[in-house]
Amino acid sequence: MKVVRLTINGFRGIRSADVVLGDHSVLVGPNNSGKTTIIEALALLFGRDKLVRRLTEHDFYGSEPDATARILCIATVSGFTTNDPQHYPSWFNLERGVEKWLDPNTKTLSAALDQQHTDLAVQIGFAARFDLDELEAETIRFFVDDEATLGDPFAENAHLRPIPAKALQELGFFLVPASRTWDRWISFSSELFRRVVATLGGIPAETVRAERQRLWKPPEGTQLEDQDGLSEIISSANNELRGLISNAPRLQLRLTSTDSESILDTIVPHFVHGEGPGLPSRRHGTGLVSLQSLLLLMQFGKARAETGQSFVLAVEEPELHIQPSQQKRLINRLNALCDQTIVTTHSPIVAAMFPPPATLFIETREGVLNARPLMNPVPAQPTNHQQHLLYAWRQKLVAALMHECVLIPEGVSDVAWLEVLQTALEQHQGWDNVQENTPLFSTFVGVVPTIDAKIADTFALVSAVHPRLCILVDGDNDGRGYFDAVKVIDPPPRCVVLWPQDWAMEHVVSWIAGADEAAMLTALEVALGTAFADRAALAAHLLTQKSYAPTHENVAVTLMANAACRACAAQLLGALCDVLRDPASAKTPLFTRIDEDSTADMHVFRFAPT
Repeated sequence: MKVVRLTINGFRGIRSADVVLGDHSVLVGPNNSGKTTIIEALALLFGRDKLVRRLTEHDFYGSEPDATARILCIATVSGFTTNDPQHYPSWFNLERGVEKWLDPNTKTLSAALDQQHTDLAVQIGFAARFDLDELEAETIRFFVDDEATLGDPFAENAHLRPIPAKALQELGFFLVPASRTWDRWISFSSELFRRVVATLGGIPAETVRAERQRLWKPPEGTQLEDQDGLSEIISSANNELRGLISNAPRLQLRLTSTDSESILDTIVPHFVHGEGPGLPSRRHGTGLVSLQSLLLLMQFGKARAETGQSFVLAVEEPELHIQPSQQKRLINRLNALCDQTIVTTHSPIVAAMFPPPATLFIETREGVLNARPLMNPVPAQPTNHQQHLLYAWRQKLVAALMHECVLIPEGVSDVAWLEVLQTALEQHQGWDNVQENTPLFSTFVGVVPTIDAKIADTFALVSAVHPRLCILVDGDNDGRGYFDAVKVIDPPPRCVVLWPQDWAMEHVVSWIAGADEAAMLTALEVALGTAFADRAALAAHLLTQKSYAPTHENVAVTLMANAACRACAAQLLGALCDVLRDPASAKTPLFTRIDEDSTADMHVFRFAPT
């Protein structure tokens, strides 16, 4: 079984959302985009009671719920091994869910089986309201008959059928949150560990009882209260008690509270190196300790698979504390073990392991969450440009999409220059005036690589995912042609930046060198092994080195070692960042608005070097 669709209304920062999920999905996007809210909505729907935290006012959209405010999450569950509802009494009967039929391509539902709607499905809901008198949230989970006519689940005439615990157990949903106490995963304080132990045969009761008995009555000579340094204190305390209380109890010292629960809670995982004593997990590096979750999840998934049960796993940020090679193994292992995985990540490495249709870019604006696949479907014969962008450069593409706005330049060399200039500039930042001296270009602007000047093709692909796209083109006739091809696309780019007439990025780099021209021409002659008569000669040389990364890096490092050039580059990147982020109101002397090309939806600027 698996969750194929999730709708969310009124939960945390989400006023409304409709998310389609595949067998294995990865959710990417900037911070505060709604990724965690999706995971927590799934936990509200499918998590065991112990895993679901109490809701507060802040979990309701707007954080100030009135008597009519509601949280409503509805999930569509499909993937049953047969299409006969009678095989699943926990899900379908007069007191359970209503059978529905899913179109596996569109993920839409029908009340009747037909040629398109071929897969058995059921819908379940979670609702919450806030009691203004009791100051606490009331919640219910229930089967959904008809999403369109559901109404208020808390209405007096609402006849809801509750979801039995057995149904949730059969689905087997488990959440691995981002904030986790790694060093206690393999212990009975871990809910996952307890579930694994219960699945594989239960808590070893006989052993626990024997340990409990030993703690109750330690062998003679081993009691802590009889040891030197303690015996006198305990004896005096007991004497005082007898003088104050008739039938006074005797004070003893024990290692635990000696009940079964406290004995289980004292178990701490240890790792042994060689023949010496084992070290507790908290004494190890976070990388080793983090892998405990993988060890447990492997056992849990194996146990459920052996009994024919499904296993749905939601994991937040699996890259935490784990090196890239282990990230790949972790994701591959989880996808192999689980019927369905739903992963959130800020790591382009993790995201790039999922195919484009399963890579969902999450964005929330004014409470409306959108989850857009990177591309769905992928053409059977993708173009050379699509192959580069979706496969060879998928990590770079995903990394760019995690930014507030996305810039599509004319070529790969533009990307390289912007990256090395920003990096070299940041390496010279000081304690004061960080934002002024080191612009936030790389913080807010993601740059998507292109080949063969495929700006229009790149724009068409990325605009289906990210709503805030900008383009950057050269100041020649070709650049103008690329601009003309893109501006007629609906919607057009938010912002277009053109370099000056007949300029490319290499001319911009030589302009930066002009902040201290004589010194820089000398320094660059040493760095590149070539003499330059003037800035024009430098630009001409750089144009012959467009795809040569060592030249880009050497030039950037040399330029940023000079204070005047750093100030010039910081001014350029800062102004470019301002124009791209807020083109409607940006004002900077370095970029001139071209009114004849600008519209209400598209703002066009030309670089105007001083």
